[in-house]
Amino acid sequence: MFETVSGGGRVTDFFVIFELKDLEMPSKIKCMVITPVGPRSKLESVRDTVESFLYYMPQEESAMLLLDDSESGVLEGNFSDHYNIRVLRAKDIFHTEKKGHSTRGVLFVKQIIALKIVTQEYDWDCLLRLDDDALITGWAPHRDALDIMVNKPEIGMLGAYCRRGDGSSKEAALAKQGRRIVRQIFSRTGMLHPRMTMLLLKLILKSKLKGYRLGHMCTGGAFFLSRAAYNTFISVLKNNVDFLQYSFLADDLLFALNVAAGGYKFEDFSDKEHVMAINWRGLPMPLEELVLRRKKVLHPVKDPEDPNHEKHVRAFFAQYRIP
Repeated sequence: MFETVSGGGRVTDFFVIFELKDLEMPSKIKCMVITPVGPRSKLESVRDTVESFLYYMPQEESAMLLLDDSESGVLEGNFSDHYNIRVLRAKDIFHTEKKGHSTRGVLFVKQIIALKIVTQEYDWDCLLRLDDDALITGWAPHRDALDIMVNKPEIGMLGAYCRRGDGSSKEAALAKQGRRIVRQIFSRTGMLHPRMTMLLLKLILKSKLKGYRLGHMCTGGAFFLSRAAYNTFISVLKNNVDFLQYSFLADDLLFALNVAAGGYKFEDFSDKEHVMAINWRGLPMPLEELVLRRKKVLHPVKDPEDPNHEKHVRAFFAQYRIP
């Protein structure tokens, strides 16, 4: 169905042209979940996150795309029994000169290409970008997201925006991300890759004209994206997305910049009274409180200072997934 591109190649020639008789209408669903899986990811952890998706997301309303960026094909053959789970190997859809797994521009490009592929099969209303150290912990969180997006069509990105899941302010962190965008433009990388720089300048100009404050974004551990925002920024990017592979900006920041360039806004969905509980590091609140507050999406389950933390958190929430 598709051709791979070579290192530094353009996405322009990525798709082959179908004859109309070979095309099928994509299945209509409410939510597409995309989860990138890196080389340090453990299969048992990925499987637990997938099981949380299978348990809490209505199967007729959702599908999950696992982007295997492990380079070893660790996911291959492990989820073939589930009709609404797709596994794409990143190296099969986009070859890059950059070595190893990256959470920067390369990962953003791979996700956009993977979404273009899977969107041929599924016509989705919203996207849930979910790290593999995140969990779905409550029933149908996408319905809550869609309620907001329908009532506020200007909202393109939902998540931990101005406030973290523990209620603390992200203003200082957002300002730091803004400075990172400026550094990217004037960096050595920016000079070496002028087409990337020109594309970023175009996105910055478009977003600033629409009131965007540089660096504003939702934390990448888990966020929702509206289909309208996705469609608009795909139109803005056209076939130039592969230029962004050279960017050192994090993939969540690139998602946000493209959302803003399309004219869409952000909204908090992760404060104490909201559906999500998203921090960059450290659980937003004790496990029991997460349950009492009926949180539906949680990030992160890992703690770099405690190797047993993830196992404990996953076991705690697994007990609520009654077979």
